[in-house]
Amino acid sequence: MRIHHLKSRAALAAGCLAFASSAAFAGEGIVEIPDDFTLFPDLGCAEFDRYETLTPNDTLSLITAYHNPEQALGYLVVYAVDEQGNAVAADHLIGQSMSINGIERFEYSVNPLDFRAAGEAGSLTDVDGDGEQDLDGAEYERLPDQLLVPRFIGQSGGLFDPLQLPSYYVSRLILIDLNSGNDFDTTVDFLIYNDNEEVFSSEATFRCWDSLRVTDISGAFRQSFLKDATDHNPLESVGGRETGWFRFDGHVANSSAATIADPGIYGVYVERVNFKVAADLPFESGQRDGHILPRSIFGDNSEAGGFTGVAADPVQRRRPGSLLVYPQFNNLLGELTLVTVTNTSPDQELRVHFVYRGRYGFGL
Repeated sequence: MRIHHLKSRAALAAGCLAFASSAAFAGEGIVEIPDDFTLFPDLGCAEFDRYETLTPNDTLSLITAYHNPEQALGYLVVYAVDEQGNAVAADHLIGQSMSINGIERFEYSVNPLDFRAAGEAGSLTDVDGDGEQDLDGAEYERLPDQLLVPRFIGQSGGLFDPLQLPSYYVSRLILIDLNSGNDFDTTVDFLIYNDNEEVFSSEATFRCWDSLRVTDISGAFRQSFLKDATDHNPLESVGGRETGWFRFDGHVANSSAATIADPGIYGVYVERVNFKVAADLPFESGQRDGHILPRSIFGDNSEAGGFTGVAADPVQRRRPGSLLVYPQFNNLLGELTLVTVTNTSPDQELRVHFVYRGRYGFGL
């Protein structure tokens, strides 16, 4: 495995900001975090790619900051290709990513989103010849139409108090545009339920990829709202904390030239309680088409006729596939992302294409 020993200036600069932010939290007293504060400004969703070869039964684990030394954070797509770099059907890939934060002292793992190819083994998957990976049932399996997260715990407000850590609940939702492309702003609809079946609606808009605090999506995630402003069930708290669940799906994606209804998205809920963090893929409902980041202001060439989700049985996940989507890599100073990809075939060598899509850091 080729190793790069130096991170980019952009990653280091963004990492220093993360360290300064963490250092501020480590002092005494309460630190106010403005509601509009963002560590990761929207600097686009640039692409960095490279190829690797996996022999039969081979596994490759790598640190993304060395494998992709330029970008600060984003998401990763890995898919099987032939010697010419054309995407092919080879349903043998599995993987996992681990995030390790040495400053805030937490780690968690999450599986990638896996897709089987529609064609026979070894066949080219680019059926429509547009050079993109279409998650449409003709090239790869479809996306879910709706995503469901079975639990969240009432979140802390904008105050971080290191002397009262039992009250620190700040979780995030990773959102990925798997439909429209870097020229589109995608709006996501949310239905948020408390522990007494009351429902609250909200929406959030992002471009390409983002990691949002759930309290920035809606105040309905806050402990104070759930406890004091709803008809919650006082007998169903967890150690005094209110709980709930939520569902979400793509509502609309807009560029300067096109509007796409019901766009395909994916999301991963990263739950944080004090210095403990956990994440898992959501439950899924229905199916709809998706596309791996088209490069046109009109979106993918198949979107002209429009498409809405269908109430079909969801795709079965956690099986070897030809294409894997890792929800997040983070190369900021103090955090490492370890990505693993494994070829489960006992007799077939696989060439795989790593495509990182992400941001280059804070203001650089």
